Amino acid sequence: VPILALPVAVAAAFIPMYYLGMSSNIMSLGGLALAIGVLVDASIVMVENAYRHVSEPEHALAYEDQPRAIVMASTQVGRAIFFSLAIIIVSFIPVFLLEAQEGRMFRPLAFTKTSAMAFASLLSITLVPVLMTMLIRGRRLRPESANPISRAWSFMYAPLPRPALRWRGAGRGAKFAGTGRRGGGQERGVC
Repeated sequence: VPILALPVAVAAAFIPMYYLGMSSNIMSLGGLALAIGVLVDASIVMVENAYRHVSEPEHALAYEDQPRAIVMASTQVGRAIFFSLAIIIVSFIPVFLLEAQEGRMFRPLAFTKTSAMAFASLLSITLVPVLMTMLIRGRRLRPESANPISRAWSFMYAPLPRPALRWRGAGRGAKFAGTGRRGGGQERGVC
């Protein structure tokens, strides 16, 4: 699904460039190169959530059929993906206010990145869910917990968050989870 959605978003970014008379120079193509990482992330998050809803039994039992599970998974993360891309688009507005040589140099980069992200945000809530209902098929999809690579990474990662989880409300006078002492972070040197 990301392999199909990415070229559509990049090709759609050339449409406004054509109508505004912008050339495909090194800066405008650099804007597309910068946007590709974020464009792929939007589709991957959507596909991963849909796959988890379809493959794991606790999610799959809640829905009658697989396409409905994919649509529900898409609506779960669709708004967050759309607004995360919209925030990145808005963050490039100051680049359009640059003048003189800086404006002429960076405006093509900002414009192509912004247009590609705008098309990607629209595609992430329209085309990607449709492609997922067509391409994610099968009753015997392996859940993440059955994947040996995922299990190995989970085993290596599991000890890392334990020290952070031991603190409950540090700095607010809460108890340290391991003792009966009060004071939170002051006793351990945390401000």
